[in-house]
Amino acid sequence: MSEEKQYCCIDNEPVSPPYNILGGRVYCARHFAQVNKPHSGFWKSAVLMILIMGIASGVLAFLLRDVHDLSQPMLIVVGLIFAILPTAAWLIYFYQQDRLEPEPKERIGSILFTALVLTGFIGLPLINDFFAVPDWASYNNWTSLAASILINGFIFTAIMYFSIRIWVYATPEYDERMDGIVYGTVAGLGVATMLNLHYIIDNQGVALAPGIINVVTTALAQASFGGVLGYFMAQAKFEHKPVWWVPLGVIVAAVLNGLFSWLINEVSAAGLEVEPWRSLALGLVVALVTFGALVYLMQRAHSFTMRPAKT
Repeated sequence: MSEEKQYCCIDNEPVSPPYNILGGRVYCARHFAQVNKPHSGFWKSAVLMILIMGIASGVLAFLLRDVHDLSQPMLIVVGLIFAILPTAAWLIYFYQQDRLEPEPKERIGSILFTALVLTGFIGLPLINDFFAVPDWASYNNWTSLAASILINGFIFTAIMYFSIRIWVYATPEYDERMDGIVYGTVAGLGVATMLNLHYIIDNQGVALAPGIINVVTTALAQASFGGVLGYFMAQAKFEHKPVWWVPLGVIVAAVLNGLFSWLINEVSAAGLEVEPWRSLALGLVVALVTFGALVYLMQRAHSFTMRPAKT
């Protein structure tokens, strides 16, 4: 009996043995090499994007530091615009990347919107109302750190996970490791966008300089930790990882998320005042270090699995 014909999962062209298999899916030789390529251009432009966001927000905050005569409604409107600008910049960046198989815009939009809605209607009510974190977390540093990690960090990370899992994880569009980083980053941006919108609305507008720095720092941080979660999910999809691998990724991303949120408050505090420039510096460092670690991990995974599997 002849063996059933196999087809490349990218272009549906017939392939002959020995087959190149990744995550239980068959690739032709050309697409197998492409699906595992390091995407050095992506990483270089990602670092450039982070630096541009940090520098641009710093310069803009410096130029607007003495603007205090805007009315409260105007401060709210301007603040809301700034709240969505980091996410818009990231999305434009993603769409400009030259990839093997560009991510469908509806998938990107669905993940972003789902993470945003879940944060607003489930995440924040759980934190503020059900667990009442603002009422007791500031009692001392230990309770603040515990609440930031065990409640805030895990809730936001769970939202990112379900946003990816629901819309794209089991679909054909999720066909290379880099997809994990992209979709994870988008889910993180959905969380960040809602956090930034609430930050502006809850404060009835904010001073422009610290407000700009806050929204950019939040976007950089949540995008980074979403990328970490996306890496773990991608590894689990394309390699035979143990059952605890994805939960480990959730724990790592949640701890990093909560630790950063706690640390940013400690670093930016200057007596009874806040120094937003310290927050921006820490946010830039965390984003660059996180994406640098992801570059290393992805390159190591690529070098390990570029060897064709034979069946």
